[in-house]
Amino acid sequence: MLTSGVVLLHDNARLYMSTAPLIQYPVLKIRLPDIKRIVQRRFLLRQVGLEIYCESNSQVTHLYLSLKSEAERDALYQGLLDQPSVHLENTEQEMMTLQWQNGVLSNYDYLLYLNSMADRTFSDLTQYPVFPWVIQDYSSLKLNLDDSKSYRDLSKPIGALNEVRLARLKERCEEMSPPKFLYGSHYSAPGFVLFYLVRKYPHYMLCLQNGRFDHPDRMFNSVPDVWKNVMTNMSDFKEVIPAFYDTEGVGDFLVNTYGINFGYRHDGTKNGDVQLPPWATGPQDFVKKLRDALESDHVSNMLHHWIDLIFGYKQTGSEAKKADNLFYYLCYEGAVDLDSIHDLNQRHALEVQIMEFGQIPKQIFTLPHPQRRTGIPALMPTGGDGSAASSEMDERSTLQERVHSVSCFPVWHSFSTLKNIAPFQTHKEAVTAVAVAGNKQFVVSVGQDSLLKMYSISEKRQVRSVTLSSMALSSCIIMPDDKSLIIGSWDNNIILYNMEFGREMDSVRGHEDAVSCLAWGNKNQILVSGSWDCSVRVWQGMAEGRRIKPSSSLIAQFDHDAHISCLSVTR
Repeated sequence: MLTSGVVLLHDNARLYMSTAPLIQYPVLKIRLPDIKRIVQRRFLLRQVGLEIYCESNSQVTHLYLSLKSEAERDALYQGLLDQPSVHLENTEQEMMTLQWQNGVLSNYDYLLYLNSMADRTFSDLTQYPVFPWVIQDYSSLKLNLDDSKSYRDLSKPIGALNEVRLARLKERCEEMSPPKFLYGSHYSAPGFVLFYLVRKYPHYMLCLQNGRFDHPDRMFNSVPDVWKNVMTNMSDFKEVIPAFYDTEGVGDFLVNTYGINFGYRHDGTKNGDVQLPPWATGPQDFVKKLRDALESDHVSNMLHHWIDLIFGYKQTGSEAKKADNLFYYLCYEGAVDLDSIHDLNQRHALEVQIMEFGQIPKQIFTLPHPQRRTGIPALMPTGGDGSAASSEMDERSTLQERVHSVSCFPVWHSFSTLKNIAPFQTHKEAVTAVAVAGNKQFVVSVGQDSLLKMYSISEKRQVRSVTLSSMALSSCIIMPDDKSLIIGSWDNNIILYNMEFGREMDSVRGHEDAVSCLAWGNKNQILVSGSWDCSVRVWQGMAEGRRIKPSSSLIAQFDHDAHISCLSVTR
């Protein structure tokens, strides 16, 4: 539902919104210190939306605004950012992607985050969060999550899963005049969202359809039937919504809780609760098993392909065409400039079409999305009691609150939680590398002043300073025994230093130019070095602090077209 109003940003640290008199609260007041997130949104394919999230104890916890123009939206956005009393949470996209890659963030929460980044929100049915079908077996008595045949192919859009149907769609597309498209229906639209949620939010469906429900045979009656239709129908390509994987919601959208009379189907059966697959004992079990499937290694290995299709580089252009991912042109941002259309009837017709047909999410990635690492312990709950899940139509909790710090993999949400316990300002030039001993007793640093320095954490003082080269030192690694140190130098050398005896044990010419970085592979006991000579070299036999012998220690070399700046060895 849309309502008109006036927004006022006041210098008394408050934001006021005056709405139509028929609304329950004609004046909304928000304390600026209560604002935690402000997100610029797209509304009807125009950059005019602004979503504001506040503290849970605020009078208004959430507000979605659509302004007249992008300039007005940006002015309000900047005005809020300029207020000294506004302190926003920080969520860096790169950090979230890395956390997801390393198992800190679940697939469910990462998809919610990507939807939010792509201007899809629970507050806008025209741009509701979209999730993939991940299971294709809805007929077996038992769901086998260890069998790859149970899963849908996430590298293809939903419309391309059935090759026979796809061939017919392509044939139809070739016969079209430009602009051509494969799919005449979208994977997410207001009607599809309420199709799934009609039992939970029947009043929204009544608003959408002028006070009546859809024909009983066209309603969401059976999960297996919907999947069958999505796989075979020439005009049905819808994906699903977060509720299918929200274990906190316990599948309440599948139950006719209010006992509404939705009518009778053609076979005489009454429309009540949604029919589930044979392998589900009930709504809660259905959602739990789907969530387990979403968090499985199989889906984790393939999910980046689906992200490329929906949010990434396969969303538009030639890559979309190659991936059979072409939709009607009005689904894409920039296809039509509503502000340039002065005929009110024509503009209204386009707005209705954009609103009801479906909108392609805002593109987040222009390069292939990285794959999630699997085979490492899960650091986030995947479902059941205490799972991190969002309820439909209500984003009271932010993703930041649900990405917890884990003892073996600390995650910092802001620098406000960090405390400086001991500063050491003893280098004369730039510090190029630091390393912390495994026993957490001391810190080692090297710098462009050619110095190696060692600090005691418990004593909070420097305990050693050594000149190791006539040129800058670039990198350092403390060996697992906490006694040996390997150092890279701009004089092309790799230095082995014994911290127990305080002396250099060995030095070898490791590269033809400056050694720029080092990395240690603890599992295979290998040293990897990078250099300005554009090469990466892999060494062995230094785990016990033995001398470096290039003839026997060097086991591999890889060449780049530019200087090596950083190295990392996977676990």
